[in-house]
Amino acid sequence: MEILGWVFVALIALVLVIAVATGVASLPDARRYLKLRRM
Repeated sequence: MEILGWVFVALIALVLVIAVATGVASLPDARRYLKLRRM
């Protein structure tokens, strides 16, 4: 069961890394979108 715990932790870490990566990648696009909406 210890292996299952490690797999679970690895999966959560992977999801967090992907979420942060997509967030950082989409941040400039979000800013541009907000600027376009303001005009």
